[in-house]
Amino acid sequence: MFTLTLTLDSLSIYIVAADIVILLSYVLYLFHKKRELAKATQTITEFITDYFTHTGAEVRVSCYQLEGLRRFVTLIESQPLKRFRYSNVLENNLIAHIFQKTGNTVEKIYWRFPVVMHRDAMLEEAKAEVETDDAYFLDVQNATNGSPTYKVSEASWDEFKGST
Repeated sequence: MFTLTLTLDSLSIYIVAADIVILLSYVLYLFHKKRELAKATQTITEFITDYFTHTGAEVRVSCYQLEGLRRFVTLIESQPLKRFRYSNVLENNLIAHIFQKTGNTVEKIYWRFPVVMHRDAMLEEAKAEVETDDAYFLDVQNATNGSPTYKVSEASWDEFKGST
């Protein structure tokens, strides 16, 4: 037969209680960091959405934290608009503005401009010639409506000067 005798003096009770308190405080610290991360991603997402809502652009924003760092990466999805043609200029201002307002560092902004058009839908649109408000699509449509063949011929210097 095996007998185990355990004596608890005040020092061992204090050590066990201290271990339990340290363990619980660490668990609470982990939950706090997780909530802080969720709040930071939500703050960045809401800020970018509001930023573009004031300009009249409809965007969907996703925000992700980089591994082990206090930096974030965002994904902005929008319809292809001419004002986003030079989005790299907008990125620097937006990153600085996010840091200034929320205190969070955005490492990189990725843009996504999905265009869902099937061949049949494109043919129907070409036939219907639906007018659009976006100048970007008008430029592309005008470029594609031009003649597909090139015409090369000699011209006099006066004709050249008159055409420019």
